[in-house]
Amino acid sequence: MEKYNTFKQEGNSLIHTRMLDAPRDLVWEVWTTPEHIKEWWGPDGFSLTIKSMNVESGKTWDSIMHGWGQDWDSKVEYLEVEKPSLLSYKHFGESEDYDFTVSISFAEVEGKTLLTMKSIFKSKEIIEELNRRVNAIEGGKQTLNRLENYIKILQSNKP
Repeated sequence: MEKYNTFKQEGNSLIHTRMLDAPRDLVWEVWTTPEHIKEWWGPDGFSLTIKSMNVESGKTWDSIMHGWGQDWDSKVEYLEVEKPSLLSYKHFGESEDYDFTVSISFAEVEGKTLLTMKSIFKSKEIIEELNRRVNAIEGGKQTLNRLENYIKILQSNKP
């Protein structure tokens, strides 16, 4: 399973893959439902306040991430929503330079879910700057670790 838990940077793209020991419908639900996503979204030590979340093409998700003594406004516009296999969205940053698009595929593999998350930035230099400023690459890895841990907790609490 280790070969499925990877991260790579290709030019202006960051690609995370993760094999989650959970059915695809559960992973989709945890990624698209406010009461779940607020429990795991963001790097270690961060919390999330959701102002609104409407997971439909053309609709938005507005939230505030809290961490490092700061509040980070976050706005996402969903581009494609194909339940339970694909989510794509545009994330709006503090300026247009920091806007990026994300495509997440949820593939069913023998009762598990292979999640592939590809984030595309305006340039490789923007990624490097965000990584220097806010440790963006490690933050992405931590967020997926939190997702995986949250799913394990949900499954261990089932009767």
